[in-house]
Amino acid sequence: MRIEVTRDGHVATVEFERPGVLNALAPDDLPRLAGALAEAGEGARVVVVHGAGGAFSAGDDLRATADLSPSEWRQVVEGFHELTRVALALEVPVIAAIDGVCVGGAFEFACSCDLRIASTRSRLGCPEVGIGLVVSNASTVLLPRLCGSGYASKLMLTGRLVPAEEAYAHGLLDAVAPPDELEARARWLAEELAAQAPLAVRATKRLLVEGLGAAVERAMTRETEALVALCETADMREGFAAFREKRPSSFSGS
Repeated sequence: MRIEVTRDGHVATVEFERPGVLNALAPDDLPRLAGALAEAGEGARVVVVHGAGGAFSAGDDLRATADLSPSEWRQVVEGFHELTRVALALEVPVIAAIDGVCVGGAFEFACSCDLRIASTRSRLGCPEVGIGLVVSNASTVLLPRLCGSGYASKLMLTGRLVPAEEAYAHGLLDAVAPPDELEARARWLAEELAAQAPLAVRATKRLLVEGLGAAVERAMTRETEALVALCETADMREGFAAFREKRPSSFSGS
């Protein structure tokens, strides 16, 4: 995966791209992306993160994780959780600029960013139940905080993907723009944040994150244990097989 950090004035941008797989995140990509995000926050007032090539990210690269052992799965989940930890720990606001598909762990990471803007062609959601898994990145805490418990439950329990306009209507997004205007709109939003008093912005973000208390870490611990337990089930094996074979899943509940 290509990961690039660029700076323009007070705004740092993290761009990542893995052509041919909708920027799906392989296990080795996760610590590199977390490191780039941390690097971008140094000396910036705002960080914008986005995928290139017409997609944000398809989330976990299922082809790379299908046959992992429980201990290896734990490492993958912790890799996604570290992205959330870094996004929350940065002193400056993080904007997720979403174009195209944004699902699974990538969508859940985006929910840990401070603001989200998406193109009109974006589709978002957490389809984990469709392959026998559960969400990660403290989504069981962060997603209800953004859109309410009812809509969050609907997304997590059905696994359905929703268009950007619906996500915006339910509070998951802060703005929606045509694809050819997304970069400019994200930049405009970043400049608006960068123009505010830096120390006050940092203090405000710190207070917002502190308001979550220990709930995020507790959620990530529970999610990790649930994911590791599910990775040994027949349903997860069936879900991954169906994904590879491009067919509907047939779950047995075992």
